[in-house]
Amino acid sequence: MKTTTLQLLPTTSYGTPSGNYDGSSLDWAGNAQQAANYYGGFGGLQTVAYFLSGFQGLITIEGSLESTPVTAEDWFRIDSVDALVDAVTDNFSHNITGNFTWIRARVEDFNDGTITKLMLSY
Repeated sequence: MKTTTLQLLPTTSYGTPSGNYDGSSLDWAGNAQQAANYYGGFGGLQTVAYFLSGFQGLITIEGSLESTPVTAEDWFRIDSVDALVDAVTDNFSHNITGNFTWIRARVEDFNDGTITKLMLSY
């Protein structure tokens, strides 16, 4: 069985511009990636792998069923990691199930630490 692995967020350190993060924003979204059901019929099991070091903030995984999501209303919450109070240094994964066509990561209240990487596999 073929496995697809996509990067939802690159290495992003607080205060240093990277990807869609300008180095000063508290809130931003990563680039949308084609999810497991983009081509139809691949099934709904996907795994999000989080690699965090001293991260303080909120990471939300969002999905869309639209063929081309354009507005904020095209996205909905699938999974989240809440490190608003205590910083997180850990590597872990969450399985998510759904026939999403697009998936992305949104970061809010980013106050410290590093997102070493955030990956999606299906």
